[in-house]
Amino acid sequence: MESLAGLISKTKLFQGLTTAEAEAFLEKADVHRESFKKKSVIICEGDANVRIGVILQGSIVAERVLPDGEVLIASKMGAGGVLGDVLSGSSAVSPVTVIAAEDTEILFFSIAAFIEPNAALIGLQLKLTKNLILDISDKYFELEKRVAIMSAGALRRRILLYLCGYCPGKPKQPFDVPHTRAQQAAYLGCERSALSRELSKMREDGIIDYDKNSFSIIDGEHNCRKDFLYTND
Repeated sequence: MESLAGLISKTKLFQGLTTAEAEAFLEKADVHRESFKKKSVIICEGDANVRIGVILQGSIVAERVLPDGEVLIASKMGAGGVLGDVLSGSSAVSPVTVIAAEDTEILFFSIAAFIEPNAALIGLQLKLTKNLILDISDKYFELEKRVAIMSAGALRRRILLYLCGYCPGKPKQPFDVPHTRAQQAAYLGCERSALSRELSKMREDGIIDYDKNSFSIIDGEHNCRKDFLYTND
């Protein structure tokens, strides 16, 4: 079985660190390895959070419940993903509830392991802080993409903009999306039944084809153009 240091050295947050350097971090930092059963709550909306977590195995979903009871998917992450990195350095409380999408194992540690000077870890702290900043930057641009999708207007354009984010760029080439149909509906801000109807219509219109979570855009050059996506009906 692979060591914990070997596991985390392959993740984005610990990118560039050798297994030996990862072991040194684990020895000096205050870390906690925790397991969560499927559908267990990891972080509740409204809770303060001062820990960063690296997903060792499994996956998580961050959800936000609107006042009318509708659930929006804020994000989904699998093994290697980092949670709590943005919130851990803030005085704000969590705007989402984080749930284990399957049996999941996470390595937690305090933000202090990165920012509080430690003579034994100073070189590692510089590398980890750089990786942390890159991860937060990537999440900013992912949020910007989500805002663009939700601002696209009609459901058909939202679906196309969502799919174009995963499309390899070649028309008719199949690609997979990481969300279930229910999660797709929550991500796009619509009812699952409305999503299913629109997907069926788009297939009938020759725009897309799909089988479960595998999609292909029939005319990718046309349908992924921003002027098409944002043109009013």
